Amino acid sequence: MVYRHSPLQLSFESFGAGLSTPLSSNNEWVQLAEVMPWKALDEAYQLEFTKNAGRAAKPFRLLYGAILIQQRMGLTDRGVVAAIRDTPALQYFIGLSEYKAVEPFNYSSLAHFRKRIADISELIMNIM
Repeated sequence: MVYRHSPLQLSFESFGAGLSTPLSSNNEWVQLAEVMPWKALDEAYQLEFTKNAGRAAKPFRLLYGAILIQQRMGLTDRGVVAAIRDTPALQYFIGLSEYKAVEPFNYSSLAHFRKRIADISELIMNIM
């Protein structure tokens, strides 16, 4: 599997432009998204991949963000994907460029992702 860094998320203002009620900058997920060291975490994740072999992996922020949401909210894999589908602030947190009322990935991706990051979990904790 190969990892291709995804471009950074659009600004907070741009994300909420299509919503009838814009995201609040006071939302806990919006605030947490702004202080997370996403770039450093993404760089650590890239170390797990070969340069040009296999299909592209999903963005780190997408899946790691989902795991953080899952842990904070006490949800199952299916539950966190459904919560993300239904909540603009959660979609902003995981780095999507705009709100879409569809599941951003299949819940089974989380199990694969957990296995992949097991080898770099200590590095991730040091970055956090």
